[in-house]
This record gives sequence, C-alpha cells and structure tokens, in this order.
Amino acid sequence: MSELKILDGNNAAAEAMRQIAPEVVPAYPITPTSYIFEIFTKHVNNGLVQSEVMTVESEHAAMS
Repeated sequence: MSELKILDGNNAAAEAMRQIAPEVVPAYPITPTSYIFEIFTKHVNNGLVQSEVMTVESEHAAMS
C-alpha cells in the first residue's frame, strides 16, 4: 500500500529533489527558495540522498 503525505509547496519541492537524487545541487539561498534548500540539505545530512550540496555566490552562478 502506498504512503500518503500532505506537504506544503516547499516540502513537496524538497521531496521531489530527494526522489530525483541529483549528483550536485548548486543553490543561492534567497527567499523564497532558501527553505527548499534547507530541507534538502537535511535530507543529505541524514543520508536519505547522496548529493553534493553547494552554496554559490550569486543566482547567476547557480544557473551556470
């Protein structure tokens, strides 16, 4: 049987990232996306996903 989770938008985005399990996550933590990055970093620290998390210098650096 599947598990039902009720999530807000930020938690849903972080959960989707966990399921995708990207190799590298470059992020510029700025509102409103900083909470998504924080949640995903907790997933990495708890061993739920094997990704390298990088805080970059600017939004442009995160896109490149």
